[in-house]
Amino acid sequence: MEIIGSIIQIIPNLCSQFSEQTGYVRHLKENVDTLMDEARKLKALCEDIESEGREASRAQNRLTNQARAWLDQARTNLIEIDRIKLEFDQRQTFSCSCIPELMSGYTLGKRAVEKLEHVRQVLSERNVINFITMSSPRRVMEMEMPTSLVHGQSSTQATMEKIWDHLHDEHTSIICVYGMGGVGKTTLMKAINNKLQATGDFEYVIWITVSKEVNLQRIQKEIMGRLRLRFNEQDSSNDLSMKLREFLSKTRYMLILDDLWDFINLFEVGIPINKENRSKIAITTRLFEVCNDMMADAKIRANTLTEAEAWDLFAANVGEVVHHPAIEDIAKHVVMECGGLPLAIIVVSKAMQGQNKKELWQDALRALRASVPEIRGMERYVFRPLKLSYDDLKDEKVKMCFLFCSLFPEDYEIRVKRLVWLWIMEGFIENVDNLVDASNKGHRIVEMLKQRCLLEEGIQAVNFDTIKMHDVIRDLALYIASSSCNEGPRFLVKAGFGEGLKEPPPEETWREYERISLMRNGIADLPIKPECPNLVSLFLRGNPISVVPHSFFELMPTLQVLDLSDTVITSLTISPSSLLNLQSLILRGCSRLTEVPFLGQLKKLQFLDISMSSIRSLPTEMQNLVKLKKLNMSNICGNFVTTPANIISKLSSLEDLRIQKTKIDWAKGSEPTVETNATLGEVWKLKRLTTLKIFIEDFDCIEEDVFLQQWSRLEKFKILLGPSTQLTNLDCMKQLHIYRANNYPHGVEVIAAHTESLTLECANVKHISHLVGDAKILIKLYIKDCEEIECIINWSDVGENALHNINILCLDRLPKLQKLFEGEMPEGCIQRLRKINILNCEKIKSLFSSKMVQYLDQLETLYVENCKELEEIIKGDQSLPENPFPQLHYLKLGGLPKLRRIICRATLALPSLIHLDLVECPVFMLPKRPNTTNWPSNNRSGYVKWRADLQPLDHMQQ
Repeated sequence: MEIIGSIIQIIPNLCSQFSEQTGYVRHLKENVDTLMDEARKLKALCEDIESEGREASRAQNRLTNQARAWLDQARTNLIEIDRIKLEFDQRQTFSCSCIPELMSGYTLGKRAVEKLEHVRQVLSERNVINFITMSSPRRVMEMEMPTSLVHGQSSTQATMEKIWDHLHDEHTSIICVYGMGGVGKTTLMKAINNKLQATGDFEYVIWITVSKEVNLQRIQKEIMGRLRLRFNEQDSSNDLSMKLREFLSKTRYMLILDDLWDFINLFEVGIPINKENRSKIAITTRLFEVCNDMMADAKIRANTLTEAEAWDLFAANVGEVVHHPAIEDIAKHVVMECGGLPLAIIVVSKAMQGQNKKELWQDALRALRASVPEIRGMERYVFRPLKLSYDDLKDEKVKMCFLFCSLFPEDYEIRVKRLVWLWIMEGFIENVDNLVDASNKGHRIVEMLKQRCLLEEGIQAVNFDTIKMHDVIRDLALYIASSSCNEGPRFLVKAGFGEGLKEPPPEETWREYERISLMRNGIADLPIKPECPNLVSLFLRGNPISVVPHSFFELMPTLQVLDLSDTVITSLTISPSSLLNLQSLILRGCSRLTEVPFLGQLKKLQFLDISMSSIRSLPTEMQNLVKLKKLNMSNICGNFVTTPANIISKLSSLEDLRIQKTKIDWAKGSEPTVETNATLGEVWKLKRLTTLKIFIEDFDCIEEDVFLQQWSRLEKFKILLGPSTQLTNLDCMKQLHIYRANNYPHGVEVIAAHTESLTLECANVKHISHLVGDAKILIKLYIKDCEEIECIINWSDVGENALHNINILCLDRLPKLQKLFEGEMPEGCIQRLRKINILNCEKIKSLFSSKMVQYLDQLETLYVENCKELEEIIKGDQSLPENPFPQLHYLKLGGLPKLRRIICRATLALPSLIHLDLVECPVFMLPKRPNTTNWPSNNRSGYVKWRADLQPLDHMQQ
């Protein structure tokens, strides 16, 4: 009974299991069909996700690792489902009711049900998995570039090497590459960018093109996009800055900011300047001032190509046609017109590809020389990009200053001072109170245009600064000032060199222009009566013009600036109705011009230059020129120029008067009469005078009361007193040169008290104590060829503040000089002395007392030559500093046959010495010969010159 009971209990379980197992068989078709429905859903979902993955890769994103695992799992399930379906189809074809078939049906049905559950689980997981993520950023993004612009060009390679060296200099964080537009700055940095692909120097190299209009958020988002950093479009600039700074502070990066036009605050962007991990920031710009604003550690100029490099680049782009015998010479001139500017070379070379006719090359050369954008691509790809530099000049007057430079001949080096004065004459310098301020502002504009690479430093400057325009920049200026641009003023420029134009342009072509420059040509004859209703400026300088037609100016009602300098005119007549608005007249260098009777009718004249002419006398009508601000009558040829009384004093607006190297018979006394010439007293009646450059031959013309009055208001002066026209040209605002003075009036001492540079030459005096007794602002003192001077200054005869500011002391050919100074030196004198030259002073035996040396701790240069009696440099050893001359850089001792020693001490330290030159001192000794290896590191590159006849000793020689 127990056994029967147990059997009865398990029967329901067996029935249930049997029913489930038979269900796998009974519902097999239904389960397989359901499984296939789910499989189709799974397959479609896989295809959608894979498609999303492909789209993500295009956006530089990727599928997550979870997504890839899910896809692998889904694809595996689909393969297994295909097998189940295949087995089911085979079973349907060969079905029977035998026991084995029932068992296989059971197994297949169970697999189908289990797989159905698994597929449904996989489908449900789709909703909780992130399938797309941002991919890791590439370390360096390769930049496309024309390799011919870099490879094979030594100057470009040298610049690249400079940049590369600074990238690996731990002391350099910000590198600025500057230069004119089109010179290849971007190409250089692209080459550097691509070169970094082969190194592991930086974790990320980030290239951002900034361009003219700076958008802080755009830059931030571009950097974040490059680094695959997440951000929301609603994020503020501060939010983006914090995210960037947090990421970049933990990585070593290089950021390249290309084409930066203005200061950008790197902190606000989110760029940490991390010197510790040697991250770098490289900037390209057209403006040198941006290098300063960005506080660049290295400033590297990208220069134009050399002539040979330019030709190689041009030939490589044009092809073999440039080597054709009929074309090669013309092609080389075409390349020269591009001025080594890679942008222009590339554009012109593309335009000339395949052109094998000589006539086409000649026409291209004509177009380039005429500065007209006729060559394909020049306007669009050269002038328009370069014009951005011009557009960035916000001030319209500064734009005119730039355009004005194109009036000079190509490659012409323009004196900066002359250019600035022309700008002032043209009215380009505004918002200033006087001509000195205008000149200063003009020089600032020159520097600004140079820093923006719109002007270049001249190379022929010796005693004066010059600038020039790059050929393509000049072409740009002429393009702006032409009808092609329809923006700037209208210029007609046919400026040349020597025998350029033989005849002026046709008279009918003059009408439309505002400024005409025909300077430096071979024009001898001018049009009779050209109609120029809009002409403002006319430049005829440097032409062999001998006669100006009487009616030439009659139809020029708006003419304000007329330059006839360096012509051969013998006279100039102007009708009463002509030149009524003329403000500037330049007759400089008209060496055959002897009279200017017409000046009185030019009542609006503000600037008159008759220097280097042959004017014999000033017309009395000049007193009508009450608006005249500047009068230059220096270097007038011939004997004395007659200057009638009461002319100069009537020029009430005069601010700048220049009468250098021109002999004027100044009348004595302070008040002129009708019968006399002008007196110097008339000069001091000019209340607005701020600049005076004058030659006064006769000391008796200097009235004491006159010269006591107005010196303090002069901002610039150069005064030459005495019978010599050779004024020493020194770089000082206020200069006095006295020649052959024995007894000079007290007025000369007044001048000396206000001067910064004093030269005394051929004076018959024993010392100059009274002359410099009140010279509180004296910086430079030159004394030469004074045979009676025994000492320079007796301190008992000078004021307590005399020579407190002196920097330079030069003494030459003073045969009786025995000592520099006499008496007790006041406190503070000569403490700023930086340079002492003592030459050809035969009687002096020692230079400095030990007390005087205490005041020479700023001395940098000491030259002593040809002083035959000199025995020692420093006399005595009382209170001598441990290291005399601590700042001495340059020491030259030569032609000192009796020199025994520098100091009475066994050692002499010269800690700052760079250049030591000892010549013809046969018994000279240094207490110890300098050991250059012990000098400071900045002095090891210094130059030490030991002559064979020098006998240095190891011990002091008495």
